[in-house]
Amino acid sequence: DEGKKYFRFIEFDENETLITEIRKHPAGMYIIMLTGALVALALFTIGIFGAVVDMVDIFGDELNGLRPFLVSISLVMIFGTAVAVYIAIFLYKSNVIYLTNEKIAQVVYLSLFNRKISQLSIGDVQDVTVMQKGVLAHYFNFGTLIIETAGEQENYRFSYVPDPYQASKLIVGAHERNLVLHGN
Repeated sequence: DEGKKYFRFIEFDENETLITEIRKHPAGMYIIMLTGALVALALFTIGIFGAVVDMVDIFGDELNGLRPFLVSISLVMIFGTAVAVYIAIFLYKSNVIYLTNEKIAQVVYLSLFNRKISQLSIGDVQDVTVMQKGVLAHYFNFGTLIIETAGEQENYRFSYVPDPYQASKLIVGAHERNLVLHGN
């Protein structure tokens, strides 16, 4: 399983069992790809404009030498956009929540070299809220999961959760089983 490579970042007890791992819905990835494609299309249009349009009519004779430069810059920027989209998709797919019988662990990549790992005892869960905003969220069944915590720790917020109501039920169920075993 792809998620097991992140286990080395998280402490697991011997008797701890993984209930589920929650990864982001592919819809967010498509938004990243669509944005990248639109940026690349705009840059391609600029490059075509530079290659085809006669610069003398627009800017005068002194700027006509910019044609190869404009085309080259647009090609470099299209390549940069492709790399940025690849990195954004990698980061998006790397974000995960692990739910065990004892804890919730969240691994969030903010950039290639900036990772945030939070762990919360399942007994410290106060409330789980699901938010689904917009037509796409309802149609493709994804939403934002907010796990409210007891104490000073900030709430866990995880967007683009597939089937967020099922994920919420799993977390609440694990919390209730933990209360039966260990009390408040």
